Amino acid sequence: MRSRSIVALLTVLCSAAPASAQVLSLEFQDGRVRLTAENVPVSRILSEWARVGGTKIVNGERIPGAPVTLQLVDVSERQALDVVLRGAAGYMVSGRDANSSGASTFDKILVLPTT
Repeated sequence: MRSRSIVALLTVLCSAAPASAQVLSLEFQDGRVRLTAENVPVSRILSEWARVGGTKIVNGERIPGAPVTLQLVDVSERQALDVVLRGAAGYMVSGRDANSSGASTFDKILVLPTT
């Protein structure tokens, strides 16, 4: 019985996610954002923004800094970008045309990286 308990404990410990595991979830709805990021580089968040939102991101891979942990619920896209890009020198966005498709209200995000 004791050996079963040890095997069960080892199985749980081995299957547990490491402390540095990354979690990333991003959703858009009516110009609002729901973002959960745990230990994720900002460049990866922006890549997900491009993938899910259909937004072209320029210089997103050039954002410096350590991975971040964020949870944003029902905030505007502009507020979400302000938080995500607080380590950048700045950013500019262009709105989406009525004829273009994408979950994000932004067609393009230009990131001004720090030097």
